[in-house]
Amino acid sequence: MNPDMIVPVTVVVLLLLAALGAMVWAWRGRRRRQSAFDRTTAGPAPDARGRELAVAPVLYVATTAAGDPLNRLTIPGLAFRGRGVLTVWESGISIVIPGEPETFVSRDALRSVGTSTWTIDRVVESGGLVRIDWVFDSADGPAEVESYLRATELGDANRLIAAANTLVPHPGIPQQEGTSS
Repeated sequence: MNPDMIVPVTVVVLLLLAALGAMVWAWRGRRRRQSAFDRTTAGPAPDARGRELAVAPVLYVATTAAGDPLNRLTIPGLAFRGRGVLTVWESGISIVIPGEPETFVSRDALRSVGTSTWTIDRVVESGGLVRIDWVFDSADGPAEVESYLRATELGDANRLIAAANTLVPHPGIPQQEGTSS
C-alpha cells in the first residue's frame, strides 16, 4: 500500500467502525427501552389452528405502536424487515419470517385488518400495504400495535384481507384506509 494512503484509509476505517458501533449501541438502547415487548407470540399447535383460510408470500415491513407509524417495536419475530409468509387460520393469523420465531395473532387479539400507504421507512401506492391492528400482551399490559406487510403477488392482499376480516370480532375498529389495489 502507498504510504500516503495509510492515514486516510485508517481514518475511514475508524469512522466506519464508529458508525457501526453507534448503530449497535442505538439498537440495544431501543431494545432496552422496549423490554416490555420482549416476548414471543407463539400460537397453538398446527393441528389446533383450524382450517387454513388464506396463505401468501409477503414482505414484512414493520410493527409499530398503534397510531405511531414511526415508532418501530422490537417484538421477537417482528423486529426486522424480511420476506415471509402470512397465513390466515380459523384461530388467528401467523407471520413467519425465515430465521425468526413465528408470530401468531389470535383472533381475540385482532382489532382490524385493512390497508395503509405508509409506515416507518416505507411509502407505497394508496392501499399498497396490508395493515393488521392487534393487541400485543406486553409485560406492561395489553398494547395496541399495527403490523404492516406487502403482498408480493397481485391479488393476494385482497384475499388475505378478506380472509382475516372474517376473524375480526368488531369489524371497522379502528378506521383503515380502504381496499387494497
